Amino acid sequence: MAAQPQTTLPLHRLDVETYNKIVASGALEGQHIELLDGVLVKMSPQSAAHSTVIRRLIRHFAAAPRWWTDVQLPLEVRPDSEPEPDLAVLESEPPRGEHPRTAELVIEVAVTSQLIDRNVKASKYAQAGIPTYWLVDVSARAVEVRTQPGPGGYARCELYREGSRVPCLLQGVDDLDLATLLADVEG
Repeated sequence: MAAQPQTTLPLHRLDVETYNKIVASGALEGQHIELLDGVLVKMSPQSAAHSTVIRRLIRHFAAAPRWWTDVQLPLEVRPDSEPEPDLAVLESEPPRGEHPRTAELVIEVAVTSQLIDRNVKASKYAQAGIPTYWLVDVSARAVEVRTQPGPGGYARCELYREGSRVPCLLQGVDDLDLATLLADVEG
């Protein structure tokens, strides 16, 4: 029997260091992408619902000046990923000229990106040792709270539905009222 021809294209995967050099060169200027598992992945455009929820989250976390809140900025997960979470709450400002490599809390807002956020990104954030990951699922009107990161992902996931409050364990940050967060937001 004859060997079957190869039907998949060979890929060259990037590491974080190479990706950052490409970004610094300007070659990706104007491209809305992020690095996940060594591959450049196109990011979804932001709907009005997505933007509204992010604005409300920014306002919620801005009330606690102890924390640094990054909004849609790179988070290095070595060796091969640099996602740009919707929010990353940091204990301190990252060293000058560097992206943070961990956070106390990372939040993704999903209107259409639930599968990537729930599977690929959750795995990357657990790999980075981020203690808590929230996935705000706008269409389900719920927040998935993942904790206990490990090599295989997060060991625990709790679901909070609209009408409840998401407990926030960060000092000085109030629990999040989902009715307020999702009021008048259609996903």
